[in-house]
Amino acid sequence: MHPHLHAEQALLGALLLEPTRVEDVRGRLLPEHMYRPAHDALYRVLLEQPTPPDAAVTMATRVMALVVAAGELAAGITPIYAHTLMAACPHPRNATLYARMIVEAADHRAIARHATRLGQVAAADQARDGLADTLTHHQALHTALDDLAHRWGEPQGTTPPAPVLLPPATPCPRDLVEEQALVAALVGNPTPLTEIRRWLLPSDFADRAHRALYQSVAALAHRGETVDPLTVMWEAQRRGHLADGSLTPEFVLNIAASGVGGSTDYHARRVLRAALIRTAAATAHAVRTHADDPMLPIRRFLAATRLAMAQLDEIRERWHTALGEPAPQPPAETAGPVNDATTVAARSRTTVVRAPGTAAPAPTRTANVSAGRSRS
Repeated sequence: MHPHLHAEQALLGALLLEPTRVEDVRGRLLPEHMYRPAHDALYRVLLEQPTPPDAAVTMATRVMALVVAAGELAAGITPIYAHTLMAACPHPRNATLYARMIVEAADHRAIARHATRLGQVAAADQARDGLADTLTHHQALHTALDDLAHRWGEPQGTTPPAPVLLPPATPCPRDLVEEQALVAALVGNPTPLTEIRRWLLPSDFADRAHRALYQSVAALAHRGETVDPLTVMWEAQRRGHLADGSLTPEFVLNIAASGVGGSTDYHARRVLRAALIRTAAATAHAVRTHADDPMLPIRRFLAATRLAMAQLDEIRERWHTALGEPAPQPPAETAGPVNDATTVAARSRTTVVRAPGTAAPAPTRTANVSAGRSRS
């Protein structure tokens, strides 16, 4: 059983043994933070109980009443299990620390759900030739990460773990057609490159031959030299693209002779859109990998996910530049010092402290509720 499940049992056991402890965690732990539905149900019932409890009611009677009430909300709470929970609690006085462990695990799960959803909508957008849902869920993931940073503190000075290395994604055949159409059009008329190269990079091409051609044409155009099939072949040779097998002279000549028509700007935006979709899928996988790593404390987890998101953030900015739109702005920071009790509690050190105010992190519905619950 995972440590966070032991923490859930220990916390509930602490609240059954010492009901007044519920006030220590009431404002810092939501029922939704619980992984097991039975724990969620029992915690909801515990939050509704008056504190302190009626001294005339015995513990056995009180616990039985809680079991009955929780059983109306979810299966799995029995008198025997209630005793199991109480036995699982090492020290009721550590309830706030157990709550902190629960919230940290819940935050990992919430970000994992956001990342999974981003990967799903990226795949759907690629299949249906769309993009809007990917951009929406990219922003939703950012919002969830910003919420964690607000409650736990920015990961300043935190060394992130090694980035997740992914194999190259298999490009969609439709995307390769767009890339070929673009490089063929640019070999015939490189003039649009003056604008296009501001927001379209060689790394946006999925096919290395198309990437090498774009680099060669862009280099010639940047130096103001003539662009034709022979000069492109010459530039490709100077850059090592013929030697490393990225290009062959025959491929360059065939591309130049293809004579694909259409708007160069249109093809360039299509190439960038496809690159954004692929990057979103890779980012979702990387973030999910970090979220599933229980060895990462929240601040290192934040540092890792921010690093994983950087490439997607950059390519999205270029997408808005290509459309002539302003990039979405992050929410404004609240001025003034952080002094609310729940946020201070989230930023406290993970040690048992007897002084008031050091407790588990603040509850949030941004990262946990909006993503929905997963029981996988």
